[in-house]
Amino acid sequence: MQGSIAKTFAKDITIHTYTAPDEGWVVNTQIIELPTEIFIVDAQYMLPFAEEVANYAAKLNKPVSRLYVTHYHPDHTLGAAVFSMPVTALAEVKAKIEAVGDRVAAEEHEKHGDRVAKTAVKPSIVVAPGRETVGDIPIDFIRMQNAETADALMIAFPGRGVLVAQDFIYNRVHVFLGERSFDTWAAALRDYQLNATKYRTLLPGHGQPAGVELYGEMLAYLSFTKRLLQDVRDPAIFKSRLVSAFPNYAGRVLLDHESRFLFPPKTASA
Repeated sequence: MQGSIAKTFAKDITIHTYTAPDEGWVVNTQIIELPTEIFIVDAQYMLPFAEEVANYAAKLNKPVSRLYVTHYHPDHTLGAAVFSMPVTALAEVKAKIEAVGDRVAAEEHEKHGDRVAKTAVKPSIVVAPGRETVGDIPIDFIRMQNAETADALMIAFPGRGVLVAQDFIYNRVHVFLGERSFDTWAAALRDYQLNATKYRTLLPGHGQPAGVELYGEMLAYLSFTKRLLQDVRDPAIFKSRLVSAFPNYAGRVLLDHESRFLFPPKTASA
């Protein structure tokens, strides 16, 4: 297996976090093992890593009943082609993938060939924010707005202390900042930090599962990068300073990916 697995145990739930290698942007798929079924949260970026997720889940010998995609970014959506099942997403995420998913897939396929899907699988099932009970397990579906992206799904297990935060939280992996929502993202992190006792286990979208210390680490990273962007106009210098400031962070490939969003090419004046 090229990726790695970390397990989180919460009463009658086991969450198997598959983390792709750096080539796959260190992105996490959460394989949520309930007593009688499995949910998969996010589908990976590259098809070989999505296949590893599917093969691992099959060995758990429970039916995979749902595949959730939390937001439209390619590292969370493009591996959905591996899974022969409908994709579930927030209505806003469904609309975004319908609007731009194929263009994004084509861009990424051009970079990596058949390791990446040529088109995006469109969500066909909508999940609404709110609570659902599966068996006797309550599950909260949460719409996070204006953090890494405009709309993203988080999944929480109240009473079990687990928040599947995905890209609301990273753990020692460079953060994708292309949508520049520094202030609203930081405000949401502070709100969750104030209520940290509710969810003591955080499952990030990139990097290993950890605890509430990730709120402070994320706030520090966002504060540093916001200041850095005010001073730096060159993407190579920006990357160099981030690598120097966070030398132990994985996911440097994400710094290259976000460069065209943070430093768009200048157009010639009329």
